[in-house]
Amino acid sequence: MVMYSCKVILLGQGGVGKTSVIRRFVEQAFSHDYKTTVGSNFLLKRLQLDAETRMTMQIWDLSGQDSFRNIRTQYFLHSHGGIMVYDLTRPETLHKLDKWYADFTEKAGGVPLMLFGNKVDLAEERVVDSDAGAKQAEKFHATYYETSALDGTNVQEAFTQLAKQIIAHIDARRSKISNK
Repeated sequence: MVMYSCKVILLGQGGVGKTSVIRRFVEQAFSHDYKTTVGSNFLLKRLQLDAETRMTMQIWDLSGQDSFRNIRTQYFLHSHGGIMVYDLTRPETLHKLDKWYADFTEKAGGVPLMLFGNKVDLAEERVVDSDAGAKQAEKFHATYYETSALDGTNVQEAFTQLAKQIIAHIDARRSKISNK
């Protein structure tokens, strides 16, 4: 049995659904009560990826408020992956990801990244099309998913894909070190 442990950070403006996405993934639950994350919070999720591979994922939910920017960047250190989240009903949340990406990659380096266009269940309120999200993901060298914390669309699949990318990244770094 091969066991991995990793740290994943969720990034994005306040109100995009970071906390809800994490709760959907870890607890298979959704709450309509919105509470702003103050500072940070984290949850653990244990994954059985195949018969021989397990991962414990430490998922950090950081406040999207600008007043926490200086503190927040310290959490990026030693991350194994990141998930940038924007709200498909609020285009400004996609455009503001450039700053999040720059801050994160400066501290975390070239780790696997995902981009979630969240709230895909709000089809009638949607204003950001799939192409815009896919282009931003390409710019960030990230894998793109459209998700819904409310009904679970693509949440499990996306986190599982990120876990596999993190393992490949860790294994590649180990191989590089052992070949020196």
